[in-house]
Amino acid sequence: MKALLVYPPITDPTSGYHSLCYLETYARKHGFEQIDIIDVNIESLLYTMRPDQFAKIKSHCAKRRAQLLAQPELNGLEQLELNLLWRSEGIEEMHVHNAIHIMRDQDRFFDYRQYRYAGEVLHRWLNILSLLAYPGQFPGFTLPVRHMFNLLSTSDMADHEVCDRIAAPFLDYVQNELIAQIVKEGYRVLGVNITYCAQLPFALSIARIVRKHCPEIKILFGGTEVADVWKYLNQKSDFFDIFDVADACVVGEGEQAFLTLLRGVETGFAFDAPIPNVLFHPKYGFGVGEPEIQYFPIVDLPTPDYQKLSWEKYLAPYSYVYYSPSRGCYWNKCTFCDYGLNFESPTSPWRQNPVDKIYEDLQAIAAQGHKYIYFSVDVLAPSLLLKLSEKIVSIPEAERLDIRWGAEIRLETYWSPERCQTLKQAGCTDISVGYESGNQRILDLINKGTKVEQIKETMQNFADAGIGVQMMGFTGFPTETFEDAMQSVDFLKNSRSNWTFGGLGEFTLTPGAIVAKEPERFQVEDVSANQNETIVRSLSFTVAGNSLSADETTKLENAKRGLSASDFNRPFVGGVDTGHTMFYHDRYGTNILRALRPYENGLADESDAVWVLNGRIAEDFGEYPVDSLLSEKQLSEWHREALSEKNGLTASILQERMQKFTREASQHAGARRQYFIRTDGMAYPFPQEMLDFLASFAEGRTVQACLAGRQESDHDSIRKLIAHSIRHHFLREAFVDGRSAHHSSAMNGVVEGVLYHA
Repeated sequence: MKALLVYPPITDPTSGYHSLCYLETYARKHGFEQIDIIDVNIESLLYTMRPDQFAKIKSHCAKRRAQLLAQPELNGLEQLELNLLWRSEGIEEMHVHNAIHIMRDQDRFFDYRQYRYAGEVLHRWLNILSLLAYPGQFPGFTLPVRHMFNLLSTSDMADHEVCDRIAAPFLDYVQNELIAQIVKEGYRVLGVNITYCAQLPFALSIARIVRKHCPEIKILFGGTEVADVWKYLNQKSDFFDIFDVADACVVGEGEQAFLTLLRGVETGFAFDAPIPNVLFHPKYGFGVGEPEIQYFPIVDLPTPDYQKLSWEKYLAPYSYVYYSPSRGCYWNKCTFCDYGLNFESPTSPWRQNPVDKIYEDLQAIAAQGHKYIYFSVDVLAPSLLLKLSEKIVSIPEAERLDIRWGAEIRLETYWSPERCQTLKQAGCTDISVGYESGNQRILDLINKGTKVEQIKETMQNFADAGIGVQMMGFTGFPTETFEDAMQSVDFLKNSRSNWTFGGLGEFTLTPGAIVAKEPERFQVEDVSANQNETIVRSLSFTVAGNSLSADETTKLENAKRGLSASDFNRPFVGGVDTGHTMFYHDRYGTNILRALRPYENGLADESDAVWVLNGRIAEDFGEYPVDSLLSEKQLSEWHREALSEKNGLTASILQERMQKFTREASQHAGARRQYFIRTDGMAYPFPQEMLDFLASFAEGRTVQACLAGRQESDHDSIRKLIAHSIRHHFLREAFVDGRSAHHSSAMNGVVEGVLYHA
């Protein structure tokens, strides 16, 4: 019997996810050898970049621009669209293909000047793709929870039109490629794995299309997101309004459930008897009751086989695999935590494999050709990690397992300098840490079991061993004062040399957290879900007599933003626990930030580096000045205002508001304003003098060329302006087919390949 497992958009395109590999390997071990895997996330993204698709998308954008400018009036959604159309112009097929090449090339990838350019181009391409859907819906390779839709709304996720519009950029691939393969291969089962909430509308839309074309196929949903929807849904009876085309949904650990379902389909099982961790569609005669949740030993799981993923297609120079040597959390006490299908504790039950089993798995994974491995678990137990590292380094260096790995751990006193060195010798490149807070009172309320001074010392031990430390924390925990929050900021600032990436987020109260279950203990009051947000992933609350003033909030947010040293978030360099971040840690070690800022200490006048405009100068619309159009910032403000009143905005509410938010075309257009639009699509309304300065770099210039002919008294200010423009990525170093573009050849136009600037 043939089955197909798919992984839907939109998520990290730099690596395949391991869940499908675990399922396929486990099923194959038990006799199901005809299971294929298609990572629709990467396949559909690359499909949009094919020459015919690129031309089709560009034509659509040109037509929409002309149509909108010809209208006497624009509603709010059309204003968003026109604004984004304007910011997205100027990108060509070669820019996108060059960006892909940089991400895959083992040399160009590590030249951060090229890498950053490639990341900006890809962000801009996502903006363009969003013009086929809800304009601006892609802040990166993800979806915002709240945009022109609400991922927490049952009505939105059950609405076929809403999901289809969100998924529209990738549906040509589904219609033209995926359906054809499903029909050709005659799959009897389609398994859709959903890890993140951003994938949910895409998964639903894809499955609904498959059901339309292949009515007899059995459709199974599973993954963390499916379990989360079940867990957080206000009305469990609404579950299959969302997963309407599913035959069954796995809402717990999947290997055994998937195997049982496959056996059922193969033998003609009528889906009329309960299976642990499985919900059947009501059409099979079951009510939507509580499923029996079971947790299984993981020691019997075979080594995951990653070979059915098309590694050459991902946007990375090397493969980066996820491997889970344990499940659950050995600490399992933090009062804010709410992860997995937990019931009486913050996370799922803790289980871990023996060290020998883990070592054998790593040997097999390395033999498959994978050097970079992330231990994808809630948190690794320190004794396990040390024993594994000791086993690796006990082998003579010439015969030692040649892998690089990272993991999430707790910063405990256990990690002495000697033990950190052992981890480094065993291949550890970087670790991530939920340090949570730099204030001891808050740490004690969280029940983290750590001390601030101890955390600082342990960070130092890892950094001294050459292991990158990625710090994760948050502000806003109940009863936290402004002074408490600033202690967390100051902790990271004062220990800046000992960590590479990370920062401070904002506390979110979730229904399963101890804080929500014991609100009085944390002085939490008025706990409730937001109206219309029926998939209750977060709760509104107040703390008696404890809130930050507007001025304190602004100061805190500015201070938190100042902590970040990265240009990107996930899945790129700077994102915590990403493949790209691991590759850079492996190459540059704890000096990684220097690689990201090669000109941080100033520019040499004698350098022959050619600096080129990192974007374009664009003219405003006469009919609809862009500063008068509705922006994504305004859309976000609508959501913030609604949430302050404990209301969630859904697609239907927003659509109605957009219809009323109209703007008439100007009948007396004056002089058109000019803007600088950076490669990533950010628009800057600079003064004309700054625009003229930037425009002078359109064909590339060296620092020396800028200084030539200018009075020496002006040189310092010119250097500062160039440095400022480079620091903010208004200018970038030109490159030609992966090499620095030198002044003479660039100026004469005699170059091999293309001088890329968009």
